[in-house]
Amino acid sequence: MFKRLLAALCAVALCTAMVGCGKTDTPNDQTTQEEQQGETKTVTLYLPDDQAESVVPTETEIKVSGEDEAADLMAALVEQGVLPAEIAVNSLTKDDNNNLTLDVNAAFAEALSGSGTAGETMMIASVADTFLAYYGAASLLITVDGGTLETGHALYDEPFTQIFDAAPAA
Repeated sequence: MFKRLLAALCAVALCTAMVGCGKTDTPNDQTTQEEQQGETKTVTLYLPDDQAESVVPTETEIKVSGEDEAADLMAALVEQGVLPAEIAVNSLTKDDNNNLTLDVNAAFAEALSGSGTAGETMMIASVADTFLAYYGAASLLITVDGGTLETGHALYDEPFTQIFDAAPAA
C-alpha cells in the first residue's frame, strides 16, 4: 500500500513538473525577447546622392540597442549600402566641449582606400554628417584602432565639422 501511495505521489509530482516546464509565454520571457530586439528609432542618415556630389539627409527607422548607439548608426549606414559590412565601431567618446572621437576598425580605412576619391569623400561625409547630427556634436575625429586614419588619398588627422549643408535639396 505504501509503495502504491509513493508511486502515485511521484507520478503527480512528475506531471506537475512537466506542465511547469512546458510554459513558454511568461512575462519575463517576453521582456527578455523585447530587450534583445531593441527599439526602433527615427534618425537622419546622410546618404550619398546619385551623382556622388553630396550627401542628402534621409530620415529612416533603425533598431537601437540602447547599449551602443554608435554601432547602431554604423549598422544603419551599412544597411543603406554606404559602408561594407566588415566595418565595426571600437568606441565613441565625447569630451566636455561636445567633440566626438569615433574609433573604428581597420576595415573602415581599407574600404576608404579601395573606393576612389569620390567614394572616399562620400563615405567620410556620410559618417561625419550622420554622427555630428545625431549627437549634436561640434566636431568628429575618426580614428582607426586608436591611430590616425590614413588612406591612399588623404591623412585624416583633424576633426570634421559638418561637411555638406544639412538642408535637403529643393
